[in-house]
Amino acid sequence: MVTIPEKATEIVNKIIAQSNEHISRTIFVVGSKSAGKSTLISNFLEKNEAPRETLVLEYSLGRKSGQKQGLEKIICHVWEYGGKLELLKNVLTSVPLHRISYFIVMLDLSKIKTIWNTIETCVNSLKQYVEKSTSQDLILIGGKYDLFNNYDSEIKKIICTTLRCVALINNAHLIFYSSKEPQLMRRVKEMLHNAAFGNGIVIKEKNVNFIKPLAIPKEFDSWESIGIPKSTMDQVKMRHLTKIPLEVEVKEIASSELQRSHPEPILDSLAALKYEDIRNMESFDPSINDYLMCL
Repeated sequence: MVTIPEKATEIVNKIIAQSNEHISRTIFVVGSKSAGKSTLISNFLEKNEAPRETLVLEYSLGRKSGQKQGLEKIICHVWEYGGKLELLKNVLTSVPLHRISYFIVMLDLSKIKTIWNTIETCVNSLKQYVEKSTSQDLILIGGKYDLFNNYDSEIKKIICTTLRCVALINNAHLIFYSSKEPQLMRRVKEMLHNAAFGNGIVIKEKNVNFIKPLAIPKEFDSWESIGIPKSTMDQVKMRHLTKIPLEVEVKEIASSELQRSHPEPILDSLAALKYEDIRNMESFDPSINDYLMCL
């Protein structure tokens, strides 16, 4: 005889099996450190707790009732990657993606010399996933617009031109926002809400003028509107770097002292030797160094 719990389980499994794929979506967020990824996700999902720093990979879940009555809910799986961008490709292979997925690259507009590296690393890692399906979109979000707006108009024009070119080449949406400006936060939050629970990306207030915050849906822009000849990513890169060179990264000395100490000095010495052995291993992963320095 079938029990009530068993019958309930059977009904739920049947509903799930018959559910439309459109009730489950994925949003994957990556980009510059401290660009506002966690804050944006927290506002989008209306979390009450203050966002904390993302060390590697964070998972959140959003739900909304669908149009049908009963158990069906639209579910949005939100992943945020906060580790080294060079290791992004390895992380993506372990993240379960749904047929409808959105890949967000967040850029820190206040640090103009780091923008190109973030673009190049993230877009190259994500484009293989975006190109294989018409149901997967790439979104470029420029964060900290309140600080970017203080730059010289010529600098802003260069950055905006570069981002428009990258978005056009990669068939991506482009939008600027700031957690300090309610109107911009509302606009991005509405865009994400519609992507997660509605009919996809919708950007109502469009703008291509660099004097104001950019808001450009994919396929809306054109080379004629940008004002430069049709270009490749390499050409855009060369043009960008001649005007805004990359930031010179200051690497830490490998033998730098650890940020902790034991009661006995001998333990510090032994720990330093052991950590140095790990760093010198052939299979050394760069992220291990960050981990050790945090111990």
